[in-house]
Amino acid sequence: MILEYRNIHKSFGDKHVLKGVNFTAKSGVANGYLGRNGSGKTTSFRLLLDIFRPDQGEILLDGKAFDRRSVKIGYLPEERGMYDGVGLVNQLVYFGMLKGMTKKAATASAKRWLDFFELEDNKKALKTLSKGNAQKIQIIQCVIDDPDILVLDEPFSGLDPVNVGKLKEIINGAIDKDKLVIFSSHQMPVVETFCEDINLLEKGEIILSGNLESIKKELSHGKMLLAVDNFNNKELREKLESTDLAINYGFEKDLLLLDFQENNAKHQLLQYLAEENLSIEEYKLFKPSLEQIFVERVGGNNE
Repeated sequence: MILEYRNIHKSFGDKHVLKGVNFTAKSGVANGYLGRNGSGKTTSFRLLLDIFRPDQGEILLDGKAFDRRSVKIGYLPEERGMYDGVGLVNQLVYFGMLKGMTKKAATASAKRWLDFFELEDNKKALKTLSKGNAQKIQIIQCVIDDPDILVLDEPFSGLDPVNVGKLKEIINGAIDKDKLVIFSSHQMPVVETFCEDINLLEKGEIILSGNLESIKKELSHGKMLLAVDNFNNKELREKLESTDLAINYGFEKDLLLLDFQENNAKHQLLQYLAEENLSIEEYKLFKPSLEQIFVERVGGNNE
């Protein structure tokens, strides 16, 4: 499946929330849809769920006008939207039946997922659960009918490492089944482990999109990371700064960051290292993290 937003605009009164949004998400990979609070992510999701209609533009699925009734969508909102005083199985079955499942099928699916998350099959109300266990119930209602499209907004909120692993298993399973997965989170290291493609939304506009690995290479600007056996990074920097090499230096984790100011500076550096008998331990292209990219693009862009 290929989902496309084409020139989507949406306003509420005089507040222009989405301003010509264009993005494409394909099945079989995790698609990151990222942005700060208030950037328009939730509005984008609600358009897909047919809660709102766009003022302008269109949503397409495999090149045809998107029909909400023709596809099963599992939506995990950032804010909990279930019933605190209702037993776990009863409300999961209720949500399953709202999605078109029979009571029997919804009950079987609810019990299977409760077992997967190691939650007891009982009449305990949601309000009695911890934040993490309540998040598990929210996840179950999202996947109970084996949806074709998963929209996950801050899915790891409140989960301990064991259950983060279980949710990763669900996401990877959906990707393996060629489901369409749209993933939004402020936990950039987590997003980075999943998302092949990203879309970065800021003030209702997509300001960066594409394959994450390609974006990293492009934004590396030719910078390299270096470590040698003979010196620690601080000593190496001091030694290199004493030369006339046209390089700016910094540190990136445990490596020396090299920003070359002239085209031949890379060759001159390698020649210098050889002449000085400096044994290269590591020498590789610098790739900014997703968090670094996010902060660079939107961190200083305040209202």
